[in-house]
Parts: sequence; C-alpha cells; structure tokens
Amino acid sequence: MEIKSLSVGELQTNCYLVIDEDTSNCLIIDPGEDADFITSEILSLKLNPQAILLTHGHYDHVLACLELKLNFDIPIYLDPKDSFLYQKAASSAGHFSHSSALKQPATLPLPKSLTLGTNTLTVMSTPGHTPGSVCFYSAPHLFVGDTIFENGVGRTDFSYSSASDLKKSINHILSLPEDTLIYPGHENTPVYLSSILHPEF
Repeated sequence: MEIKSLSVGELQTNCYLVIDEDTSNCLIIDPGEDADFITSEILSLKLNPQAILLTHGHYDHVLACLELKLNFDIPIYLDPKDSFLYQKAASSAGHFSHSSALKQPATLPLPKSLTLGTNTLTVMSTPGHTPGSVCFYSAPHLFVGDTIFENGVGRTDFSYSSASDLKKSINHILSLPEDTLIYPGHENTPVYLSSILHPEF
C-alpha cells in the first residue's frame, strides 16, 4: 500500500491518496478543497479512485467532494452523526474562510471496514472532536483526521464536541502498537504514535 499526501485548501488540510500498487486503485481520504489539484494528481499517477472516505464532517475536510464525485463517479462515506456538519460545509466555509462550495452531495454510512486490494481499512469510531469522527486503520497506518496531532489533540470547544469522548478515543488509539504511523488532518505527516502522546495528555 502506497500513501500520497496532498496539502489542500486555505487551512492546509492533509488529503491522502491510499493506493493499491498492484491495481492502481485508490481511496481518497478527506479531500478538503482544491478538487482540480487532487484530480490532476490522480490522473497523472494513473489511479482508479474507488471511494471518498471522510474522517469527519468539517468543511475543511470535505469541500472537494462534489467535484471529485462528478469527475470519478464514486461514493462518499461519512459517519451519519456528522451529517449535520457536512451539509452546512458550504455556509461554514463562507463564514470561517475565503473558501466557497456548492451543496454537498449525498453520502453513505461508513461500513465497519473497506477493502483496497489485499489491504483492509478498519473504521475506528473516535468521537470527541465531532460526534462522528472516525479513524481508518490498516496496520501500521492510521488516518486520524483532527482527532490527534503531532503536538496535541483536536479541538473540543465546539457545542457538539466532547472532551471526555475525545479522551476515550485517544486512549483507544494509544492501545495500538507503538510503531503505528499517524496521518493527521493537518501538520506534519506521518509520525510514530509512540513519539507524540501519552495517556495523561
């Protein structure tokens, strides 16, 4: 499995292309913005996108969904508990940044796991930053969205966030092997789990 990281949008969100090298099939994780750039990378690498996976519904992780869905005719998967955030992504983008977007296309509920070639990505529920935050795990790779960063954790000062839920989610992540590679939604990527957090965060 090969992973290509693309920094997109005003908030420099990490969009990931998870690639099966045998088939050139790929999954797109958190296409925050810059759909043309993401599309050109996919075409230049001669990849076959299979789906868009969203770690959560915040606008800076989803704004390129519509164009990518139209370009490649692929499904979009999101935990339904974050649908309220996803559906207001366009208005949130206009309020918090200079970004803009059209109405978000429909999503499908995330299954328990997804297959890419011989690799399986397990969907881990990790609420706290948002009610429907998830991580995608295929050892040793863990795509965490905004649940965890190199020097801290995701924000919990939103009305729908939960610091106690986030702590449980972090402890769940910390139970994974120390050589797990963390791919966050922003900042440096990847980093080893053992190097960034302790249970008493």
